[in-house]
Amino acid sequence: MSNPDEKRTSFIPPNFIEKGKILNGTFDIRNAIEAIIFALLIGVPVVHLPFSLTTRIIILCMTALPAAMVSLIGIGGESITAFLMNALRFLKNRRVVYRSDTMPEPKKKRQKQPGTKEAKKPAKRERRKKKANQGSSEDSPPFAGAGQQDDAPPTKEAPQQDLSGSPSSTPSGKTKRKKKREPKVREHRSFDTSTRRGIRRQAREDIRQLAYEQKCAKIAKRREERAEKEKLRAKKKQAAQDARLAARQAKAARKAEARKARETQDDKAVQKSASKSRQTASQSSGRKKKRKLQTIEDYLPIEKIAHGVIYTTDGRYVKILEVEPINFLLRSAREQMGIIYSFISYLKISPVKLQIKMISKRADINQHLEKSRQELENETDPRCRELQEDYLKFVRNLSSREAVSRRFFLVMEYEPFNANRKVTEREILESLETTAQTAKTFLYQCGNEVTEHENPDEFTTDVLYTLLNRSLCATHPLQERIASVLARYAKENRADEDIRISEFLSPETLDFRHSSYVLINGVYHSYLYVPSSGYKSRVVPGWLSLLVNAGEGIDVDFYLHRQPKDKIQQRLGQQIRINRSKIKDASDTNTDYDDLDSAIRSGYFLKQGLANNEDFYYMSLLITVTASTLEELQWRVQEMKKLLISQDMDLRTCYFLQEQGFLSTLPLASLDKKLYQLSRRNVLTSGAASCYPFVSYSICDDNGILFGVNKHNNSLVIADIFDSRQYKNANVAILGCSGAGKTFTMQLFATRMRRKNIKVFIIAPLKGHEFYRACKNIGGEFIQISPASRNCINIMEIRKTDNSVNELLDGPSMDNSALAGKIQKLHIFFSLLIPDMTHEERQLLDEALIKTYAKKGITHKNESLIDPAHPDRYKPMPILEDVYDILMESDDTKRMAHILNRLVHGSASSFNQETNVDLTNKYTVLDISELTGDLLTVGMFTVLDYVWDIAKENRTEEKAIFVDEVWQLIGASSNRLAAEFVLEIAKIIRGYGGSAVFATQDLNDFFALDDGKYGKGIINNCKSKIVLNMEEEEAQRVKQILHLSETELLNITHFQRGNGLISTNSNNITVEFKASALEKELITTDRQELLEILERHRQKAAG
Repeated sequence: MSNPDEKRTSFIPPNFIEKGKILNGTFDIRNAIEAIIFALLIGVPVVHLPFSLTTRIIILCMTALPAAMVSLIGIGGESITAFLMNALRFLKNRRVVYRSDTMPEPKKKRQKQPGTKEAKKPAKRERRKKKANQGSSEDSPPFAGAGQQDDAPPTKEAPQQDLSGSPSSTPSGKTKRKKKREPKVREHRSFDTSTRRGIRRQAREDIRQLAYEQKCAKIAKRREERAEKEKLRAKKKQAAQDARLAARQAKAARKAEARKARETQDDKAVQKSASKSRQTASQSSGRKKKRKLQTIEDYLPIEKIAHGVIYTTDGRYVKILEVEPINFLLRSAREQMGIIYSFISYLKISPVKLQIKMISKRADINQHLEKSRQELENETDPRCRELQEDYLKFVRNLSSREAVSRRFFLVMEYEPFNANRKVTEREILESLETTAQTAKTFLYQCGNEVTEHENPDEFTTDVLYTLLNRSLCATHPLQERIASVLARYAKENRADEDIRISEFLSPETLDFRHSSYVLINGVYHSYLYVPSSGYKSRVVPGWLSLLVNAGEGIDVDFYLHRQPKDKIQQRLGQQIRINRSKIKDASDTNTDYDDLDSAIRSGYFLKQGLANNEDFYYMSLLITVTASTLEELQWRVQEMKKLLISQDMDLRTCYFLQEQGFLSTLPLASLDKKLYQLSRRNVLTSGAASCYPFVSYSICDDNGILFGVNKHNNSLVIADIFDSRQYKNANVAILGCSGAGKTFTMQLFATRMRRKNIKVFIIAPLKGHEFYRACKNIGGEFIQISPASRNCINIMEIRKTDNSVNELLDGPSMDNSALAGKIQKLHIFFSLLIPDMTHEERQLLDEALIKTYAKKGITHKNESLIDPAHPDRYKPMPILEDVYDILMESDDTKRMAHILNRLVHGSASSFNQETNVDLTNKYTVLDISELTGDLLTVGMFTVLDYVWDIAKENRTEEKAIFVDEVWQLIGASSNRLAAEFVLEIAKIIRGYGGSAVFATQDLNDFFALDDGKYGKGIINNCKSKIVLNMEEEEAQRVKQILHLSETELLNITHFQRGNGLISTNSNNITVEFKASALEKELITTDRQELLEILERHRQKAAG
C-alpha cells in the first residue's frame, strides 16, 4: 500500500509527433541535407588538390568533416542556415527605438568654415571640377563637325551639352555615366560625286548621318520624357504627403467619432472593426517601414486598454488576472495532489492558449518607508525617534540586500466559438469576464485567490508599465508618468483625446542592437528558453518553484497551447505504426532499438492518456534575466544555466532572437512562432498540471509590521494584522519551547508596534526584567506589581472610562449596571484566590460585595457612582480591607476572610490600597514575575482586568495586549471562569480595534484545562500563529492542531534561534526574524550578546 504522504511524479514524454526527422528523431532532415551540401562543397575541391592521398584525407578530416558535423548537429537547436538567417535578419533590424518625447534630433550636416581643413579641397579635385565646368559651359551645336572636311578625325573632347542646347548641370560622375549612353559626335564628310565610287560613298555617308541625327533626336526626346516624369513623380510625392497628412487627421476624427459612438451603440459589429483595424494596422505598418525612425508607441502592439481588456493592434482581446500564490512546498503530499487535481479541472475548461507570467524584482518598499517617515515626523519622544531612524536605515539596507517581491499573472485571450459568426464588442467582453470568473472559481479550489482591483484599466496599465519600466516604476510610479504626459499635451495645446495608451507605458529607449540581450531604459534584459529536449521526463508537483524562487531579476513565462484531440490521435496512431515497423528491422543489439522502444512506449502513454479524457498540450518555457550591469547579467545567466543543469535540464539563450523574446514575454498571450518551434514540448493534462506555478507565497503589506525575511523566496515579511480586509482578526499566538526566542520575538513585535504609534501593553508573569531595558530606552512605563512594590491596582475599583468616541459612533450607551459587571469579575478574582469555594460561599460572597459597595453609597444605579463634590469623577472606591471587614462579620464567611487576610494584613498587603499606576503611556510593561504560587494567577488576572478596561475605551484606536505565559490563566493552575475571561478577550478584542498576542512555552499546561478546550479556543481565535522551535512531542501536537505537513513538522523541530513558521490566511511560511543593531541591543536575551553589550558600555564609560 502506497504512503499517502509520498510525492507522486508526472511523466513528460519527449516530443513524439515530429516532422522532418531521421534516425528516430535524432537529427533533422534539413540538418542532414545541409551537412551533405557543406561536405561536398568543401570536399570536392579538396579531392582535386595536387597533393598526395594522405594529405588530402587529412585536409578533408580537418575541414569537410567538422563542417558536416556542425551542420548535422546545428547551432542552438537550429540548422546552420536558419541560424545564419536569424543573424542576417538581426543585422538588418538592429536598431534603437525611442519614445516620441525622447526622440533624438536628426543629425545636421556641418557647414564648413572657411580657412579650416575641411574647407580646403585637394587641388586635383578643384582642377577636375573647373575643367568639367568649363567644358559644360561651352556653347556648341550637337552636330558641330557637320561642315568640316571628311578626312578630319572625330574629336573625343567635344564639349558636352544637352541636345536641347542647354548646358548640362549634372555632376562630373553623372556626366561620365551619361557619356556612355550618348553617341559620339561625328562630322558629316563630303566625297567627290563625279565618280561612281564617290557617289556610293556619299550615299552611305548621308545614310549614316541621317541615322545619327535620328538617334540624337530620340535621345533628346527621352531626356524630355524623363524630365517630365521627374516632375510628375515630385507632384505625386507631394500629393502622397498631403494625402497622408489628411489621412492622419481623418483617422483622428474617426477615432473621436468612434469613441462617442461606442458609448451609445455597443452592438456595433466587431469583426468589421477588427478588419478595419487590421487594414489600418497593415497600412500603418507599411508607412512605418518607410519611416527611418519608429517610435515605441508605434512599435508596441497595444491599441488601447478598456474595461480591463487589452485591445491589440492585430485585432485580439487579452485579459490579465493577478493570482495570489500559496506556499505549495510546505503542504503535505496529499494536499499537493489535491491542488494538482483542482488545477487539472481548470485546465480542462481553460482557454486554448494560456500564458502564466511571474515577475520578480527588488521589493518596492517605498510606501512602507514613506509611512515610516510620516510616523517619525509625528513622534514626539526623542528616544523613540532614535528607534525610528534606526529602523529606516535597517529596512533600506535589508531591502537592498535581500528583499525580493513576486507577482503572478494569468493571461488569457478571447477565442470565438464560431469564426463565421459576427460578434459584438459587448459579447467579447462578457465572454472574457465569464472566463475570468471561471478561473477565479477553480483557482480558489487550489487555494489561490484572484485579486480584485477597483480600477481594472489602471491595474492592467500598471502591470505593463512595471514590466517595461523596471528601473523607473519604483521612483516614478504610473500616476507620475500619466501626469507628465498630460502636462506635455497641455503645453503643446494638443487634445487629450489624441493620447494613446502606449504613451503611458512606453520606456524611453528600446535597444535591439545586441545579439544576446536587449537594453530597456538602461536595464539589461536577456531572454532564454528551455528547448524541446531540455525538460526532465519525470517531475514532481510544483517543480517550477525551482525557477520561480530563483532570485531577483528572474521572470518566468509559461505557455500552454491545447491541441485538437482528434487530429493528434490520428497522427499518434500513424507515428506508432511507423515506429513499430522500424523496430522489426532493428536488432536487439542495435543502438536504435532502445530509442525506438522508448518512443513506442511514449506514444502509447500519450494515446492512453488521450483515451482517458486527458488533453494534449504543447508547453513552452521562457525565462527573462534582468540586471543593472552587463557583468551582473552575464553572471545571472550563467547561474541560471547551472541551476537547470543541476536538475538535468537545459537552458539556451535566444541568440539573434532577443526582439522576438521581448515581444513574447509581454503579457499578451502571443508567443513568437520561431520560439514556439524551438521550445515546445508535448505534455498531457496531468503533466501540464504538475507545472503548477503559483507556488511562492509572500506577505508584504505596505502599512504593516516587518517580521523578517521569507526563507523560501527571500521576500520581506511585512504584515498589517490590523487590516480587516486581509485578516479576520489581529490576534497572534506565539508558540515555542524555552530558549527558542519567544521573548525576543514578542519584544521585536511590540517595539515595532510602538514605532507605528500603536498602544502596547505587555503582561510579563515570568522574567519581567528582560522587558525592562527596551521599555526604558524607548520612553515606556515599567510597572512592577509585587508584595515588595508600592505599585498597586485596586481590584475593587469601578473605573471611569472615556466612552465619548463610542457614543459619537453609536449614540448614547445603554445604561447597564457597572456594579453588576464589576461583581462578576470579582467572582473570578476570588475563585482564583479560593479555588475550593462552594456554591453557598459564592452566594454569601455576592451579598458581601454588594454590602461593601453600599457602604460607599454605590448601588446598581450608575448615577450613584458620581461624586457630588466632583461630578467629573467617581466616588472613592472600596478596597480589599472593606470586603474583609464584611466577611468577618459572619461566621459563614470567616473562612473566606481568613484566606483574603493575606492580601489585607499579610505579606501581600500591597494589594490592599487604591490604584496608583498610570497606563496612559504608549508602551507599558506590567511585571508580575515577583508574584509566586497562586498569587501569580491572581495578580495576572488583576492586571489583565485593568488593561482590558483601558482597551475598551476607544475602539477606533489601535492597541495590542501582549500576554506572556498565558497558560497561567487557561491552564491547570487556573479555573474555568478565568479561562473564559481570557477567551472572551480573544474573541471580542477585534471589535475594540485591538490585538491580543498570546505567548506560551508549555503546551501541556496550555491544553490542560477541560481537555484543551480553552487552549484550542485561543488558537482558533488567532488568525496568525508564530511557531518557533519545539521538541518532537509538542511539535506533533501543534501539527495536529494547525494541520501542518511533515515538511513543516521537520522544520519546527530543527529551527535555529531566530527562525520560525508563520501561519496565516491558510498559508504557512518560514521566516528568519530580523532586527536592527539597536533593536537587538534593546531586546536580546542571549548571554553572549549581553556580555558584548556590557563590554561596549564599559568601554564607552571608560572613554
